[in-house]
Amino acid sequence: MDTEASGSSAPERHPIEFTASGSEYFRIWIVNLLLIVVTLGIYLPWAKVRKLKYFYSNTWVGGDALDFHGEPAKMLRGTLIAAGFLIAYSVGSNFSGWAALVAALAFVALWPALFRASMRFRLANTSWRGLRFHFAGDMRGAYACMLPPLALALLPVALAGAMGGMPAEAGGPPALPPVVGGVVGLCMLALMAGIPYFLWRIRRYQHDHYAIGPLQTRLKADLGVLYGIFIKLVGISFVAVVALVLAIALFAFAGRKTSMGTGFVITAVLAGFAAILLVNILPKSYLQVRLQNLLWSTTGNEVLRFDSQLKLGSYLGLQCKNYLLIFLTLGFYWPFAVVNTRRAQVEAVELHTRIGLDQISQVARQEDPGAAGDMAADLFGLDIGM
Repeated sequence: MDTEASGSSAPERHPIEFTASGSEYFRIWIVNLLLIVVTLGIYLPWAKVRKLKYFYSNTWVGGDALDFHGEPAKMLRGTLIAAGFLIAYSVGSNFSGWAALVAALAFVALWPALFRASMRFRLANTSWRGLRFHFAGDMRGAYACMLPPLALALLPVALAGAMGGMPAEAGGPPALPPVVGGVVGLCMLALMAGIPYFLWRIRRYQHDHYAIGPLQTRLKADLGVLYGIFIKLVGISFVAVVALVLAIALFAFAGRKTSMGTGFVITAVLAGFAAILLVNILPKSYLQVRLQNLLWSTTGNEVLRFDSQLKLGSYLGLQCKNYLLIFLTLGFYWPFAVVNTRRAQVEAVELHTRIGLDQISQVARQEDPGAAGDMAADLFGLDIGM
């Protein structure tokens, strides 16, 4: 439930600090990577716990760090369930189109429940000042936000695969009934047009149900603003593709008059990086910055709220640096890039409160349903990374 604010004074501002270092995380990352390879993926939950504990313990709010309490052995079950879905769908696709359809139906039917269990597990095992967070979303809300996009994305394609396996009348290649093809096309169009709406529904389900004690957040993000972000993203992507095509044409024209030497190689590398910048870094950075600022700046309640002021220019420059150094170091700069990106994202957020953090801690401690209500989530041990 929401708690009414006491008083109308200006809110207190609490910057969020991130103190992790790339060199420390590099050691964790390289060990995790080696053990995942050696154990054929079985070590993945232990690797995730090591990463989360390190990142959380270096995220500070009001002088106190977060902590993560998940147990790898329990998280292994969630990993095996997710892997089971992928294996079932892959094997079903090779064996029979109808078997793949059945696997897709099972995935669509069960994934919203797994999504909710994952949210409950992650929040129930996250603490601040010894207080466990919890996720208050119900099963109905999980299916309401997850079922439509999953059904539109997976079922028409799976149905087309099953129907396409039917023999053609003239003994030619498998024929797909025109009606099925039309339904698949319409579903894909509906999915593409509805991406902002579906994302808004999922994020609203998440941000409406983050809680610590009786303090539960609400999301007030406007759907129209989200559509505006995606329309601008489409425009940016279109301009980027046009610019890339022109750059490739100029490069090809210049290449005809240039011998295959060092200059040509350098030009080719620069052209490749420009392509990555235009079609990947720029659109992706724009979307990440705009979504973070919109979603977190509209999350809160009468007692507390968040404010995100992530800057596109500096974030874009950071991502260009990260990609370049990852390329030059053959991937070994990856953990440094992860830490740098997380720092930029976390430290762009401030917590604003109408009462002191000590008072919030006392209120949360007086009524903390997480210990009882979310222990069920701990029994499932699901953490599917959502």
